[in-house]
This record gives sequence, C-alpha cells and structure tokens, in this order.
Amino acid sequence: MNKKTYYKASNWNAVEDQVDRAAWARLNDIVYEPRRVPIYKDQDEFFHLPKNEQTMLLHSFVSLTLSSTLQMKVALSKIKEDAENSDEEAAVYNALQYLESINNKAYGHALNVFASKEEQNESYEWVHNNPYLQKKMKLLNTVYQAENSIHKKAAHVFISTGLYHSSFFGPLYLFGQHKLPRTAELIKYALRITALNGIYTGIKFRRDFFKLSKEEQDTVHNWVSDLCDKLYDNELNHIKLLYHHTGLEDKVEHYIRYTLNKALMNLGQEPKYPENIEILDPILITGIMDSAMIEDFFFYTNAHPILKMREIKK
Repeated sequence: MNKKTYYKASNWNAVEDQVDRAAWARLNDIVYEPRRVPIYKDQDEFFHLPKNEQTMLLHSFVSLTLSSTLQMKVALSKIKEDAENSDEEAAVYNALQYLESINNKAYGHALNVFASKEEQNESYEWVHNNPYLQKKMKLLNTVYQAENSIHKKAAHVFISTGLYHSSFFGPLYLFGQHKLPRTAELIKYALRITALNGIYTGIKFRRDFFKLSKEEQDTVHNWVSDLCDKLYDNELNHIKLLYHHTGLEDKVEHYIRYTLNKALMNLGQEPKYPENIEILDPILITGIMDSAMIEDFFFYTNAHPILKMREIKK
C-alpha cells in the first residue's frame, strides 16, 4: 500500500473549539426563506403611509441590499481565508456567507413586493449614486482588500453589529407604532443573521487582539477608533439623506451611536459615545422587543456570547 498521503479528510470530531461548535449549532436555527414571510399582507398598509415614509422604506431596503452584497461577495470570503486550521471555523464562515445571501435576497424581495418596476429602478439608481453609501463601501472594501486579518474582522463587526442598523431602524420604528408587522418579522430574521455574524467575528477578533503585545494592541485600538470615527461621520450624512423629511434623523443618529457602541464592545474596546446612549426611544424599543427573537444583538456577554445571551454590563 502506498503510504504517501495525497489528501486528508476533515475530522470534525477532533474540533475542540467550543465557540465554533456553538456557532455551527446555532446556524441551522436561523435559516429562513424570505418568500415564506407574508409581507405582501403589509402592502395595503404600506400604500397608506405618507409618501416620504414609503420612499424611506424602499431606500432602506436597497441600502441593505448594497451593504449585504459587499458582505456576501467580499467580506466573508476574505475573512474565511484567515481561518486558523479549523475545518469547522471555515465551515461556519461558509454558512454565514450563505445566510448573508439569504438576507440579500430578502431585502430585494421586500423591494419587489412594495415597489413598482419604476420605483425599483429609482431606488437602485439612488443607492448607486448616494455618495455616502458609496464611500462606506469604499472604506470597508479597502480594509477587506488590504489583507490584514484583524482589521478585516473589525470592519466586518462594524457593519454587522453597527451600520446595518441605520436601515433596520425604519421598519422597526414603524412596527413600534403597530405598522407593517410582517415586514418587521422579515427584518427580525435578517437581524439574527447579522448579529451572529458580528458576535462570532468579534470573538475571533478578541482572540487575535489579546495575542498581541501591549504596543501592538495600542496600535490596533487606535486604528479601530479611527475607522469607527470615519464610518460614523459618513453614516450621519447617509442618515440625513435616507430619513429626509421624516423627522426621524435625530432618533436614527442616536440609535446608530448605540449600535456602534455595541460593535466596539463586541471588539473588546471601550464605547465611544455617552452613557445616556443606552436610553432608546420607547417606540423603537416596542418595535424591537415585539418583533420577537432578536436577543442575539441586544443581549449577549463578551465572555461567551454565542452560548449565553445576556445584556452587556460595563
């Protein structure tokens, strides 16, 4: 018998990383089919919304589609390259990439349900010509293409745990007013996936970070803080465009500071924004809590976030 091994089988029974095991076990619980969420039943209510709110929702869906496309096609592929000899870690990122493609389909499905072909074309033109969305894509993609493992993970956590929420806000806030319940349910499913993406990658970031020397940690900390500032300043401009004439700009800006604080904590860094940022608008809280199981984002610990979901305490 030829004893020279040409190719080895994956031995998943030898995988000992509990985070990888827990994440893999969680993945099957959050797979969904967008067309099975009956958002068409929200059509009549959608068409009775003020025109500016209709436009805000359509632009929110297409903004999510753009960000999700980058995450699906680039970010997760690039991060997966850095898996440390773990078959299961690579498998988790394969699954997360698939789940991101489901979210991508879901946002397009929502746009198709609520918008005419002309409105869809207008929405895609709006997102492709939105200088702040395009700048966000460039900022993130530049990090992904630079091939710095820990930087890529940080960028991925910022969008998954933080920046997506500027577009999640609209449907959740409307649901807090008892509007568009099926649409909020679709967003809830998407949130579970983006939350797991951010939590899992945050764990991997922290493991890498704490292997560094104190001097190297300081360098990474400063880089993360600088990226957060750039993304935040740009997101404020995007929010002004997205929520124009809705009267919601201040509420969304407050919320995005909350979510970016969560992203920083997920990375093991100190929050940048004031303590009172934890006080969310009561209508948004109603929309968040009544839209069911999105505790993955709002309740978790840095110690073992995938296995134990609890509110962060600092």
